[in-house]
Amino acid sequence: MQKSLFALSFLVAAACSSTSSARPILVPAPVAVPSLAAQENVVQLAQRRAQLIGWLHDYREAGVFPADAAGKPASVFMDASGVRCPMAELLHKSGRDDLVAAVTNEANGVRLIDVTSGPLHDWMLSSGLTRDEINLVQGAMNISFDWMEIENPELPQEHILAGKAAVRAKLEVAEMALRDNTAASLTAVVARLPAKATLAQLASSPVSGAVVPAAAIPKPVALRIVPQAQRRVVLRRAYPQFQIGN
Repeated sequence: MQKSLFALSFLVAAACSSTSSARPILVPAPVAVPSLAAQENVVQLAQRRAQLIGWLHDYREAGVFPADAAGKPASVFMDASGVRCPMAELLHKSGRDDLVAAVTNEANGVRLIDVTSGPLHDWMLSSGLTRDEINLVQGAMNISFDWMEIENPELPQEHILAGKAAVRAKLEVAEMALRDNTAASLTAVVARLPAKATLAQLASSPVSGAVVPAAAIPKPVALRIVPQAQRRVVLRRAYPQFQIGN
């Protein structure tokens, strides 16, 4: 028995030595097996992500978005009528009205991608969405009306409807992107989780002091005054698809 084992080992060694110069032996790299905690995080984040996508879909279908005094879509966390932006709505649905109220009071025009600390940032880490995806969802409210330099201060109704339609279209694109990129996004989200906090702790991080970091508060933008001689009158355009019947 010992002789046969010795002979077998000799043959294997001889075979390896005879082929090593012609064909290198490829040793597979070790495969990292995720810990049980990491696997549980992925499952929970996937569930939260799916829930947020469903809420975002309902929000888009409802078609009620923040607006300014003229009725135009406004990129604010909450408007004067209490209508929330897409990300504020997701916070509300997840039970964090305290964060919505704090952000509205401290910096209603904040961009969440600029928030890098505090309880709002903790919730973002636990949401199952990446920072870029959160920015994509919030950015759906960025609709420019700068091309309309008209003398009449009252915005034509068809332009307001066109702005709302643009918001819905951008939200639809965001929803599709979230669904399609789930696997890669969850990998990125898990990699950013802090080691000393659970998802439950991050999601329920209490509000204490300022929620919006000073560095994330938007700077005031000076108004651009167009001289009367340089103003151009833009004719009202017709949008048949947005006509309201009597």
